[in-house]
Amino acid sequence: MNDSAIFSLRCRQYILLTFLYFTLNSIATAAEPIGTRIEPGSHIGLEKPWPNVRKALKSEIATIEVLVCPDQATIERPRSFIITLSNSRGSDSAGLGLTIKQACVVSNVFGTRLRSMPLNADEWTHVALTVNTKTINKRARLWINGKLVQESLILEHWPGSFAVTRMLSDKWNQGRVFSGKIGDVRISKTVRYTKPFEPPTSLPEDKQTTLRLDGRR
Repeated sequence: MNDSAIFSLRCRQYILLTFLYFTLNSIATAAEPIGTRIEPGSHIGLEKPWPNVRKALKSEIATIEVLVCPDQATIERPRSFIITLSNSRGSDSAGLGLTIKQACVVSNVFGTRLRSMPLNADEWTHVALTVNTKTINKRARLWINGKLVQESLILEHWPGSFAVTRMLSDKWNQGRVFSGKIGDVRISKTVRYTKPFEPPTSLPEDKQTTLRLDGRR
């Protein structure tokens, strides 16, 4: 092979490698969730996008899921609220929600807590809490990135209402705030996950959706 042919071959190889690099990079970028930077103390009220939230209707709440990317400050805090549905006192037995506690996701389902492994700062995680609300003995499951990490039967009665319905901030002013990024949030009328799954990077709305908040808020 002469010098001209070798040069031509190397040019074609360079062009192909460059194309592959940018293609793979664009795929990786597209796969990452879209989120909004959250500063400590930021607050999202749920009453406006979800008019029935205070009624605590069992028929509207079977899956709570969120795409979350905590920063180092959240990982180091003793506790950070993500979603809080509770009575005015914040009683565990009357509350339903998600927090990050000592770097772990902790769900509270009327006094029963499910806990994940520690999260890493500045990494996206899909968190889903499913509660079978259509049976007398409600079963709650906590899913992290498509994997079931803990489950339990829920024996407490479902409350008649929620007085506190918010995200990210601390109603009781004890500094349990979230910072980092929050992507899509979705609450659904049906149990969406019953076996391991590929974690989504977006949470689109469909006929089973009770509430959806877009990551580009």
